[in-house]
Amino acid sequence: MKLLIWILLGVCLGPGVFDLPLPPWIKMAAQGFGAVFLFLSGWELRFFNLIKEARFYFITFIGTFLVPFLCGYFFFDGSFFVATAFAISALPVAIQILKEKNLYQSLLSRRVVTLASLCDLVAWIILAFLLPEKDVTGWLLSHWVVLAFFLGILLGRFKAFPPKAYLPRLQMRICAPIFFLVLGWSLDFFALFDFKTFFAIFFVAVSSKYLGSYVASRIAGASHIESFNLSSLLNARGAMEILAASYAYNAQIISGEIFAALVLLGITTAFIAIPTVKAASPS
Repeated sequence: MKLLIWILLGVCLGPGVFDLPLPPWIKMAAQGFGAVFLFLSGWELRFFNLIKEARFYFITFIGTFLVPFLCGYFFFDGSFFVATAFAISALPVAIQILKEKNLYQSLLSRRVVTLASLCDLVAWIILAFLLPEKDVTGWLLSHWVVLAFFLGILLGRFKAFPPKAYLPRLQMRICAPIFFLVLGWSLDFFALFDFKTFFAIFFVAVSSKYLGSYVASRIAGASHIESFNLSSLLNARGAMEILAASYAYNAQIISGEIFAALVLLGITTAFIAIPTVKAASPS
């Protein structure tokens, strides 16, 4: 949740409120910190029991990724990016809530972490192809921050994310605050925000993700309470969606109104997930 606070602080510093000038060197440095943040996020991704529970993940992934993807595509003028943004899930938010609710060592936790990882992985693959390209060199230069995410995943296949606390501290206390503060600082949120656009995006994104996840997981064999919790957790988009939206907006793939709506969607869905997930009894 601290990531969202940094974005809001940046919005206040930016043209929408205090209108403080953003030093160019800070903006350039923020891109480097963003690459490190994505690299560590990719390295941390974990997939559990994909073969053992192949039927469950196949069916539930259709509901939690494909259903909101198709809804975003058909309801928003065939926009592949909006469709992708609807399908994203916030892995860091889900992990934090699972720990706070005494659910992190449960079957639900393993399933949520795996599904959120799959959603983010597929979404970033799609995003890599959506960003503009001119030639091989230009593609590498424009995608280098996104490529850091996949390099992290590749490293994770050979070396597990270390249990020591210094890497998460680097990611969450240095890289994330600087990157997301500058992201918010660069955004004239109030000038771009349109209530009708946000309401349409919020309604379609939340309802399609929640219903798709709940119905699919029930068909796959999950109980009502597990499906309810799973849907609430996967419905959170958080910082990963905001990050993807920032790249799409800078590449002029989406309009300012849609960008502002997706930023607020990432913030609101992360906060909504906190009270809706039902905690486990103390063990």
